[in-house]
Amino acid sequence: MQWMRKAISISAITLAVAMTAPAFAADYTADVVVIGAGASGSAAALASQQSGAKTILLEKTPFQMGAGSFAGGMFAADSSQQKAAGKTVDKKWLFNQYLSLSGGFQNSLLVRRIIDESGKTVDWLNANGCRMTLVDAGTGGAYAHIGMPATLHGYQDGGAKALVALKDSFLKAGGQALFSTRATELIKDAKGNVTGVRIIGKDGKPGKVTAKAVVIASGGFGGNKDMLERYIGVPYTMGEVTQNTGDGIQMAWKAGAGKRGENVAQYFWETFSQEEMGKITKQVGDDWFALTDFTRYPNLRVNTNGRRFSNETDATLYSVHGAEIAMQPHQTEFVIVDSGMLDKVKAKGFAAIEEQYANWKGDKRQYFQEFNEPNDTDELSKAENTPKDVAAFLDKLVGNTATVYKANSIPELARAIGVDEKNFAASVEQYNKAYHDGKDPLFFADGKRLIPVEKGPFYAVRFTSRLLGTLGGIRVDDRLRAVTSDATPINGLWAVGADAGGMYGKAYVDFEGGTLGFAYTSGRLAGEDAAHYAKTH
Repeated sequence: MQWMRKAISISAITLAVAMTAPAFAADYTADVVVIGAGASGSAAALASQQSGAKTILLEKTPFQMGAGSFAGGMFAADSSQQKAAGKTVDKKWLFNQYLSLSGGFQNSLLVRRIIDESGKTVDWLNANGCRMTLVDAGTGGAYAHIGMPATLHGYQDGGAKALVALKDSFLKAGGQALFSTRATELIKDAKGNVTGVRIIGKDGKPGKVTAKAVVIASGGFGGNKDMLERYIGVPYTMGEVTQNTGDGIQMAWKAGAGKRGENVAQYFWETFSQEEMGKITKQVGDDWFALTDFTRYPNLRVNTNGRRFSNETDATLYSVHGAEIAMQPHQTEFVIVDSGMLDKVKAKGFAAIEEQYANWKGDKRQYFQEFNEPNDTDELSKAENTPKDVAAFLDKLVGNTATVYKANSIPELARAIGVDEKNFAASVEQYNKAYHDGKDPLFFADGKRLIPVEKGPFYAVRFTSRLLGTLGGIRVDDRLRAVTSDATPINGLWAVGADAGGMYGKAYVDFEGGTLGFAYTSGRLAGEDAAHYAKTH
């Protein structure tokens, strides 16, 4: 779980590129222009340039960021690494993951194309300096994924460096990148073909890029409060990447593109409010991350009404449980911890509850980077087998935050966290009975894995939902071409990554690397197609 510790880290080389960029010129000409320099945009620009099209890459911030810069890796079905390891993934299994989780609300032709092309994308990324290595499912902290097919190709140097590597490959191939340059409007000719984009440089100077094809890769609208309220609904959580404000989506809509997937939110894991983070770090500094240990174990969860609402043994299905929290009142859950659990952890570490990294000891070590920090199963196994006085840590936060609460009885804890006492008592009773009976008639949890709430003092840790971003907006076909509401392609316009709608239903898939896999693969394919279009029109 080290991958969750920090926010995005920006390498010095990235900033240096932005600082040494050429002076802004009012007008540019290219075959293809790509809007957004995240994972999907960087892939699109590089693929386009390598396909023989003169390509310009636009980015409104001074450097490359986006969700791809802090992700852990991408999925594939049949990369060279999977073939060599004898771990190719059944494409029917992958397709059914999308189908079942979308309930049929997906562009099946697009889904199948992305699955079929995913392995080629991993090989292509590795050939262009973005080092990725196949790792087993569950090694990133998703304990519930253990035993699933190995889909994840994890960043070996972190996402930030991977994006820089792709940008460097793009520049070496003859491409041009304009940072601190905002795209404001698509340009269309009299026939309705997209022929470029209007831009504003960092000095506020307007200009334009005339091109035969445009690829939109602006990362969704997780940082746009108005769009979140309108399309995701109230309450909502702000996305992790606040510069993703839906610019490209709105430009495409204005140019006639249809809407698709504008209501898809990528809830994942859980977090604390900014206000609470300030209080927590004031008391314990960087040790605040120890609180997230409680997200990994099947402790009782209740909402702000004091009611149990989920199968706690599936808590490390992070996308699913993140969505469950988002569905609760105030998008909040309380994790309930009793002193019996804390006594075991103090004596033998969290492995006394569940040993989650035992499969990868010794020569089975797995390694990748997420959030640009190491995810090393050797270190994670060592940590879970190290005794910890967690109660002493929690006590530092009791009374100083609205995150950690302590009480000697269940009624007292209910009053402390402000939930209905009867509801809470009933939830504790039902949960404990499920533990003792070994089965859960309410949410069908494996009762033997539940952690009883019986020995005081008792603690509660408050968490809120965490939104990585949005996953859709622009209707596309299986070629990633932007299309109108009646599915007519808009000549010269493509949309990829988090701007493209149709890969998901209400939520995204719960196997590892799904989102980044779509970002990179959609970017590569659209870049190639846009280049071909530009050279033939």
